Amino acid sequence: MTLEKQLEQLGFHEKEAKVYLACLQLGQDTAYHIAQKCGLKRATVYFTLNLLVERGLVSIWKTKKATLWRAANPKKLFTQIKRKEETLTEIFPLLQSIYNFDEDRPNIQVFEGQAGVRQIYSEIIDYLAKGKEILCWGDLSHAWNLLEDITHKYLKQSQNRRYKIREILNDSEKNKEYVKLIRKNKNPNHKIRFLVDDQIFSGNDNVVFGDKLVIFSTQNKLFATVIESQDIARSYKILFNLAWQNAAS
Repeated sequence: MTLEKQLEQLGFHEKEAKVYLACLQLGQDTAYHIAQKCGLKRATVYFTLNLLVERGLVSIWKTKKATLWRAANPKKLFTQIKRKEETLTEIFPLLQSIYNFDEDRPNIQVFEGQAGVRQIYSEIIDYLAKGKEILCWGDLSHAWNLLEDITHKYLKQSQNRRYKIREILNDSEKNKEYVKLIRKNKNPNHKIRFLVDDQIFSGNDNVVFGDKLVIFSTQNKLFATVIESQDIARSYKILFNLAWQNAAS
């Protein structure tokens, strides 16, 4: 790793690192020579030098003939880093107290509109590509009526024999049409069962994959609610398997 890159890891921007190193090597010199040394435009060097002055890493020495710039001793970096550590130590308890994340609390996100729902479908397809199973149940009307392009992409992707999918659907003509298309793909790992006549899902579709439960809704407008929780996902997987045993093939 170059010295420039190492300085960037210490918080220097790329141009700051170039100018600071040029100043260290030249000792005390004009912006013109510093620009020549680091290969940057003089205007850029002037701007960067002033930033380094504000940080206390470069000082200015004005003579009758020219303005000279000189890098501070590199020991100054140790002093600055130590001060940052002291400041962080001081404010850390406050930062920790307002940190709004609890590992035991579900992470809930809402994705609105077609763009948001497409994002979730892409994530589901990526999960399937890893050879892991997803569980689905509900009403597919949102996919057929509002996301035709995603539906066709999903049908095409589901031909992959690595994709493991189990679905429980309403016993409707639209869903039977969907099942015919799925079975043409001849993916033995894509299995579908139907609810009995007196039971029906309405207005939403649901998917469990990994530690996530996704609820797609079309009641008023299209959106997806994603609940990320290991416990909740596990519970819904158990409920799905109970429903699967009683659903019709």
